[in-house]
Amino acid sequence: MKRTLLLFLLLPVLGFSQNVTFWTEDFGFGCNSGQDADGYFSIMSGGTWSVVVLGAESDTPNQWYISAEENGNDAGQCGSVCGEDPSLHIGSHVDILGDLGAAYFEGLEDFCGLIPCGATDRRAESPVINCSGIGNAVVNFNYMEGGNAIDNATLWYFDGLTWSLLVDMPKTALTCAPQGLWTAYSIALPASSNNNTDVQIAFRWTSNDDGDATDPSFAVDDIFVTGDFAVDLVPPQVICPPDMVISTDEFCAIVGDYADDAIIFDDVDPFPLITQDPMTGTDAQPGDYPITITATDNSGNSAFCTFILTVIDDDDPEITCPADVSVQVAAGELTGSVLLDDAVAVDNCSTVTVTNDFNGTSNASDDYPIGTTAVVFTAEDSSGNTATCTVSVNVVEMDEDCCLADFNCDGFVSVVDLIVLIQEFGCISSCVADLNEDNVVTVIDLQIFSGLYGTICP
Repeated sequence: MKRTLLLFLLLPVLGFSQNVTFWTEDFGFGCNSGQDADGYFSIMSGGTWSVVVLGAESDTPNQWYISAEENGNDAGQCGSVCGEDPSLHIGSHVDILGDLGAAYFEGLEDFCGLIPCGATDRRAESPVINCSGIGNAVVNFNYMEGGNAIDNATLWYFDGLTWSLLVDMPKTALTCAPQGLWTAYSIALPASSNNNTDVQIAFRWTSNDDGDATDPSFAVDDIFVTGDFAVDLVPPQVICPPDMVISTDEFCAIVGDYADDAIIFDDVDPFPLITQDPMTGTDAQPGDYPITITATDNSGNSAFCTFILTVIDDDDPEITCPADVSVQVAAGELTGSVLLDDAVAVDNCSTVTVTNDFNGTSNASDDYPIGTTAVVFTAEDSSGNTATCTVSVNVVEMDEDCCLADFNCDGFVSVVDLIVLIQEFGCISSCVADLNEDNVVTVIDLQIFSGLYGTICP
């Protein structure tokens, strides 16, 4: 999930510093000719100009060039040919007369099928102008424009979403006939340019094929954009996601990255610094955790919001019971003492409490009645999740007629009985192989057994 970042296009009430020039375009230097404006990369503005066709055109429309064939003179000077200061201008198609500066070609009305014609409708669009942190922007430039009511240049504006007509500049004086007079011009950009990172301007030229071409066409140079640099006094706005619930996994739970789920507003900084506390990756036991999202803009203003993350442990523990056990007791005994190992229990998040249903403790070693008893062990974690396992305890009463050391009561003291003794060697209390009844199976019992080995019981 990505963080939602909304940027106001209109500056709020901020502090403002001095008016600054923050974007310029002079189209380079040198006496070049025929440079197509489409795809021209500008070192000065740091971007690429592009040309788009907007309406119906002839096969040989006029073109936008960036060259010194129309020298970019200062305001008040007459137009002139190649100097050392290129301009953006409309010239004839490369296959007709080529780049002759701000001189365009039309052809003759009603003869376009016989001779080349120059009907044109195309716009030269600037690179992106980043107005971040800027208010009250004004675009300034030097230009000259001839033509007539139909053959005309206009200035356009892009707010990041839509192109719109900004102004139809007046024709400049023809006191330098047939050359135009370079004239300074300024116009404020719309309020939508305030703090807008995606502004563009463009110059559109339209001309028909009525043969009434009046030079100069259009040329522009020395474009610069000024504005008031904003001093950001307003902290961001931070809207947290709603409270959320997550479940534990194999390794309990960790705090995720919830910064992307927050909605961040800032009036100037499009990319404020976002932090989270507790940090992503923090271990999270079951419970409630306040998660705080903080946004800090590049002027040091900050704001935060908090939501509750609830971690639920819905995973049962795992439990393993000891092996089933069988114990023999002497004839006439009602119970047998049984030793049992502890059940082993693990959990993904918390400690586990183990109990059994025979004596209610964690260890089920006890005196058991004659017969088979099913002992159920239960493991429970701190969230109330449980797991069980069962062990079978079998207490067998020996036949009263069996002779000493005939553990299986088959009438013989044999290897079979020796195996029983070996299995119980070291047994403590109530052991079948405790032949001397001292509550432990030791070497003494083995010696007694050896004396009886091979005995046939009556």
